[in-house]
Amino acid sequence: MTTPGSEACTGSVLFTDLVGFTEFNDAVGDAQAVEVLDRQTLLAAEALNGQDDARLVKELGDGLMLWFGTANAAVDAALHLMGSVESARQHGAFPLAIRMGVHHGEALTRGDDVVGATINIGARVADLAGPGELLVSDVALNAMETEDRDVLHCASVGPVRVKGVREPVWLQRVSR
Repeated sequence: MTTPGSEACTGSVLFTDLVGFTEFNDAVGDAQAVEVLDRQTLLAAEALNGQDDARLVKELGDGLMLWFGTANAAVDAALHLMGSVESARQHGAFPLAIRMGVHHGEALTRGDDVVGATINIGARVADLAGPGELLVSDVALNAMETEDRDVLHCASVGPVRVKGVREPVWLQRVSR
């Protein structure tokens, strides 16, 4: 049963996390830390540009939650964002590495939010990624169109147990 105002949807969730943000914040202070958060949000907005049915759902401390109508759009935006962050880091315009995770499935809208098991798994996938790494569930990869999936470099991480989920989640480390 859904609550009044909630609506079922299918799509992909992308979570980001800035690696070492707490230590960075402690070292430079709140004002500079907020500038980095603003820069991450700006880079994410640029990655969403032109993506139909995609949006920034919310900021989560030093991370973001983004929702996409398709797995193709989520992985494409994640790779674009990863490239933007890495380029900015190389040019001294962004001090931290980013880690990301993508998962695909059913969820519920709740006001402006998106909730459900798909969202929970997506957050756990991002938690498992290392600095500068994009992890994508096999569920999300299988939801992609073949020609888009075929241009990706995927390295199997294998089945991973994630907190609160009974079945292991199969993951791939994804790059172009």
